Amino acid sequence: HCNMKFSKLSLTGAVAAAFSLAPTAYAQNMGFAGSIMNQGEFEKFEGMNAVDRIMEVTKLMWDECLKGQYKDANACEDLIDQELAAMNLSFPVETVIVYTRTAESPTSHAWVIPMDENSMCVGKYGDGRLFYEFDWCVEEEKSMSSEDSIEKSRELIKPSKWTKMIAANKNVECIDVDGDGDLDAWHNKAMKVMGGDFEIACSEIDAYEQKVKKAKEEGSIVHKGCQKLPEINCLGLSGVDACRMIKEMVPYPNKNGKNMECFLQYLPDSPKKAEIERDLIKINEPPRNKVVIYAKLETNRVISIPRMTGPDARIGAQ
Repeated sequence: HCNMKFSKLSLTGAVAAAFSLAPTAYAQNMGFAGSIMNQGEFEKFEGMNAVDRIMEVTKLMWDECLKGQYKDANACEDLIDQELAAMNLSFPVETVIVYTRTAESPTSHAWVIPMDENSMCVGKYGDGRLFYEFDWCVEEEKSMSSEDSIEKSRELIKPSKWTKMIAANKNVECIDVDGDGDLDAWHNKAMKVMGGDFEIACSEIDAYEQKVKKAKEEGSIVHKGCQKLPEINCLGLSGVDACRMIKEMVPYPNKNGKNMECFLQYLPDSPKKAEIERDLIKINEPPRNKVVIYAKLETNRVISIPRMTGPDARIGAQ
């Protein structure tokens, strides 16, 4: 849900609370601790008057949500909403619970491809390994031919606003290993066949020959019936070309009539995240301020520390 975060504390009461504590104690009370606030931010905070202090972002992460009662995603959400409201911010902050996928999720037919800041595939753990966590059940060893069915398979796996408005306008030329124009054709249609944040990048030639060309030559790794898909290694490939390798390896739709799709994303700590945010602000399409709570669907338990992100996600933003 999305809320404007207005204080549940009266202004008078909040000012009184601010004056009742020494600056350092007040800072600690409002969640300033360790890595959350650097020295410069702390000195800025100590120089503020009490009214300014209660109308600024004083917290960016909620590690409480990995402890005790707040490990429950809904309890964590309530805590964050209450604390954001107490900050009395002048901008909206959306709190969102994002659950891990299950086999029944509407996007379970997408293989997630994590990338580094250069748009090269690195896998979840940075070592190039890619995993698909569900069974792939095939009813007929036949590629999908209906354009309507192909589009239906992709309807929830779309490129992001940044991908369409910024990355799509960059001209990147890569050496066509095959020399048949096939690589350029794949790159040209990339925006239509995969989803997420991504841009065209060039794979290492040796890696492309050993992985993508090999996958194309050897054909499908799936057959009629249900099967676990093997772990594959994408090191040396761009995220876009890793998707091509996957599609060569899994050419048949599953029993639900969905093709294997690709969802590309940059690693959570990648500097590319900040670049994307800056690019969107430049074109007057700033991302929303939000706190995402990642939780396991089966248990409703929080699985990572919720953090505020967005153009105003900084200590001292009003």
